[in-house]
Amino acid sequence: MYMTRSIFDAFKVDSLQPPYDTGIARIYYPGQFGDTIEERRTGVVPVDETMAPCPVMILFQGMNTDPSGYRWLAEALAPSGIVTVTYQLVAEEMPGHVTATPGMDILALTPGDFGKRPSAIALPAILTMLERLNRNGVLAGKLDLNRIALGGHSAGGMLALLNARPCWFPAVRAVFAYGAHTGAATALGWPDETLLPISADIPVLLIGGDKDGCIAQSAAGYGSSNASATDRVEQTFNKAVAENGGKNTLLLLRGANHFSICTPPDETCGRGYIDFPADSDTGRLAAGRAIALFLRCHLCGDTEAQAKYLELCDVDHQSILKLLHK
Repeated sequence: MYMTRSIFDAFKVDSLQPPYDTGIARIYYPGQFGDTIEERRTGVVPVDETMAPCPVMILFQGMNTDPSGYRWLAEALAPSGIVTVTYQLVAEEMPGHVTATPGMDILALTPGDFGKRPSAIALPAILTMLERLNRNGVLAGKLDLNRIALGGHSAGGMLALLNARPCWFPAVRAVFAYGAHTGAATALGWPDETLLPISADIPVLLIGGDKDGCIAQSAAGYGSSNASATDRVEQTFNKAVAENGGKNTLLLLRGANHFSICTPPDETCGRGYIDFPADSDTGRLAAGRAIALFLRCHLCGDTEAQAKYLELCDVDHQSILKLLHK
């Protein structure tokens, strides 16, 4: 019997100081329950052999956002044979401010250092952890670490977009982001309205919502007076994403806000208090279908995914505000 299962593990980030140098990861995978004595005793369900070796998607969470809010997406991807990694890392990103973070090298995002090294400090440690898990335990030999996608939400989406560079991480095949853009913070020394470039070498899926209050109300930090919920995402697609034979996609959702991708809603952390109310849950579901098809096409080599994407447009036409390819 098929079931989505998960295991927990940990990794060390050498550039961080104790006690904030340890991350806790959760790895979701497609399982095949055989109702054996060992499974009943340990709670460990083996990987569905028909899907192995599985490609891997590493998800960068938003700042001060609980990664359990993305579990629904991991469960949606597992039946396609995609393993999803979420993680919890706590660090002092700014002096005196300890926060749940995707793991960010702020100096690597400054004008003098941008593009010289990865800014996602947890990513190398997560990749090392996955290599270890692929040698021992329930996932041994079941991960295809030459087929990796990066995904993210909010600040995590920005990190995913800027670090999806095959020259740094050769196994990365695709990247998606929800509620994210590559606008450069003026506080780091960038001129107003600067957009940081995304690698032209891999497919990109950018998703935003027209009720994204967090993006709209953070415009001043990027030197902009425009308080639109979608302009910064659209500008990123138009100016920072290269032409790629139609493989790069912008998807804007009607009625979706900054935290539509998280469920259930968690008002105890993050900046949900500046978000606009979402119209319904349809935006999250449409985003999930788009992400699944995008990854099946570019990570799994599913030749039917493109045709099914057209079906997605038919199914979700009321949720889709804008859909562009380049």
